[in-house]
Amino acid sequence: MNLIHKLFFIFSLMFLIVILFFIAAYFPSEENSSIQKIINIPPGSNAKEIVHILEENNIIRKNNYIFRVLIKVSKLEERLKYGEYNLSPAMNMLQILDKLVKGEVILYRITIPEGYTYTQIAELLNEKEIIEKESFINLVKDSEKSWEGYLFPDTYEVPKRYSSENMLKLLLSNFNHVVDKKLKDKAEEIGFSMDEIITLASIIEKEAKFVEEKRKISSVFHNRLKKDMKLQSCATIQYILGKPKKKLEESDLKIDSPYNTYLYKGLPPGPICNPGLDSIIAALEPADEDYLYFVLGENGRHIFSKTYQEHLKNKK
Repeated sequence: MNLIHKLFFIFSLMFLIVILFFIAAYFPSEENSSIQKIINIPPGSNAKEIVHILEENNIIRKNNYIFRVLIKVSKLEERLKYGEYNLSPAMNMLQILDKLVKGEVILYRITIPEGYTYTQIAELLNEKEIIEKESFINLVKDSEKSWEGYLFPDTYEVPKRYSSENMLKLLLSNFNHVVDKKLKDKAEEIGFSMDEIITLASIIEKEAKFVEEKRKISSVFHNRLKKDMKLQSCATIQYILGKPKKKLEESDLKIDSPYNTYLYKGLPPGPICNPGLDSIIAALEPADEDYLYFVLGENGRHIFSKTYQEHLKNKK
């Protein structure tokens, strides 16, 4: 066999190996399988460990050297992402790798209710295994300013173990998307900073049970601020207490805290919860009323009044 024949034979053999390699990569281990499995790739898993997890869950065949070589040849060792994946033996190696590289993890829908405090949000996200509670709380309150009030209530789609940093960024990004320049300009127009509007909106959020009452409640607080009256909001006392109390006592109204709007005039130093858009708009656009007082009626709706005498009658 001369040199040309030898080279031709070697190249033909190499070509055949490459063809067989890609055929093996293209065809799944169980083409007709209807099995779908949730496969968890823990953070920090290397390529070898990921292959082992896939083999143990019968997503790929045991001792699958072709899969290992495919990762190596494609230089994907450092690009495989952790998380929960929906995988099947009916998927071929290329499809599985594509998912792992793109990080196409399972997303969970989670709704953060309007009026939740940052600790309630942390507990909810921790319960759903999205973040670790303490790390999220530390991120929210350990900055130069607390992010209470800016964790926008909405429905989010996020993977498990999303990380506190990523979740905080998502919440703040959504806030900045919803509370746009138009709303920020409106705050300046009526003589408030956006921080003050969010603080006021958080009190409105906690006081109002019905959307249609929010602008009236807002008018009460705006009117009181203009007249240099104390806001006297029970919601701020509940915030100080930390846990909701069915009925506040006289001693609760005397707690010495800058959040006690029965003791101190003006707005408290920061938001008492994370308000929704309706409450933010209500804070920016109070109803054109002369109300100074409101009390909760038997039907769960508020009764508004302009004078203290009228307010006393309503309370009775």
